[in-house]
Amino acid sequence: MNSALLTVQEYLRSAGLGDASSQVFSIALCAIGITALSGAAASFFVFVTRSILIKKINSLLHKEKMSAFFSAVSFTLFTWILRASLPDLFSAYPSLKAGIGRTLSIVATFAFATALARAITYLQALAHEKKADKIYSSKAIAQTLKIIIWSTAVIIIVSAIMGKSPAFVLSGLGALTAVLMLIFRDSLLGLVAGIQVSQNDMVRVGDWITMPKHNADGTVIDIALTTVKVQNFDNTVTMIPSSALIGDSFINWRYMSTSKGRRIKRAVWISASSICEMTPQLKKLLVADGLIKESDNPISNLAAFETYLLGALKERDEISKELTCMVRQLDPTDTGIPVEIYAFTKTRDWVEYEAIQTALFDWLYVTAPKFHLRIYQRTGDNAKVEIPEPEESAN
Repeated sequence: MNSALLTVQEYLRSAGLGDASSQVFSIALCAIGITALSGAAASFFVFVTRSILIKKINSLLHKEKMSAFFSAVSFTLFTWILRASLPDLFSAYPSLKAGIGRTLSIVATFAFATALARAITYLQALAHEKKADKIYSSKAIAQTLKIIIWSTAVIIIVSAIMGKSPAFVLSGLGALTAVLMLIFRDSLLGLVAGIQVSQNDMVRVGDWITMPKHNADGTVIDIALTTVKVQNFDNTVTMIPSSALIGDSFINWRYMSTSKGRRIKRAVWISASSICEMTPQLKKLLVADGLIKESDNPISNLAAFETYLLGALKERDEISKELTCMVRQLDPTDTGIPVEIYAFTKTRDWVEYEAIQTALFDWLYVTAPKFHLRIYQRTGDNAKVEIPEPEESAN
């Protein structure tokens, strides 16, 4: 570099410039030349690398994010080349040389941090494209890495400005720890919570979660560093702090949706006054209607009803045969005797599940009176709705 500078300086002297003028102009011309060559070299390297990558992974590229990343790489290479060569031109001016070197170091650090941050953004886009962020929150991980990158860059830049080592800057931060903890409290809690959520696989994008404390009941659509975004079933959006997932309880329905069936656990209340002993006359009527068998010996009409329900449940195609299926009585209450159906549907789809449950209990309400049982109603309205007979058409 010095030989090139001297060559240019000698040429300018031979052209009639004085020593001082030739020295200044030679430095300026060499600086312009180095800048131009550095830019050309960085651009050529990035162009070749980008062309090779486009051929190899064209199907995975996000053009805007890839272009932003390579622009940052090109600028980083440009600043590194300048940092390595430009200060030597100012050897005759030690103070200026040191100032230019320090400035280029700061710019190079900033450029490198930018390139790393954009690389993480691009990798996050690839993870989202491959649906990998449904298992682990790629956005939260990316934000965490960016915080680490920019924190390190700031420490290096501050140390370059002060002319001290990064260790000196870090030691000085110890006195500011309490202030930083207060300022970045939510971010730090969110960072720790985000890592725990990802490591323990507590929540994924696409999970249905219920968190009454935060009025959240819907699908997780985004997991960031400090917040989790939930789209409720009424199409509103609830923002939950990530730390709340660690400190508060919530329901994640993912395991239900990936299981073999969805549970029906619902009771009807039978009026106690309608329960009676199974007399021969009542048994004869129930046998005639095909509700019980001649060999059955239930002690009451309620016992006969429960046996009939269990048998009918096991015969229904939409009810799982692999999982628990039973009809049971719960503790009596002042509203009657609770008879509960505990079973699992084969489908886990919400709409189909609700349709099956509705049809099942409609059938139960219609069947109970055939056993001379009455569903309890608090109003005490026991009036039977009379259905008029169809009129005969006149011939």
